[in-house]
Amino acid sequence: MSTVAVSVSPSSSSIHDHFRAVRRDSLPSFFHPRILHPLENEEIRILLLENISQDAVKSFRDQGYHVDHHTKALDESVLVQKIGSYHAIGIRSKTRITKRVLKAASKVGYFIFCQ
Repeated sequence: MSTVAVSVSPSSSSIHDHFRAVRRDSLPSFFHPRILHPLENEEIRILLLENISQDAVKSFRDQGYHVDHHTKALDESVLVQKIGSYHAIGIRSKTRITKRVLKAASKVGYFIFCQ
């Protein structure tokens, strides 16, 4: 004997129709998209490596972040020395995030992988 799974959607209005009809301003605030800004008591520092776009650098700086931009990848020993003072790092394909780098990345909360 074989088992068959069947899903039946209501033929009248569905849950999707309900959410399409809900006005954005009637939703609780946690559903609204937010722009994150640096914390008041600490400057957020971002390290961008491997010649990541100047538009990205400008965008982060316009939002109040401190950005250090390097055109090349950093070798592991230099990255281990530097990464402890950053909250985010943006890399491409040449930078290697090793166990040593991760261990030194005490403040990093975001890794940005770019093409």
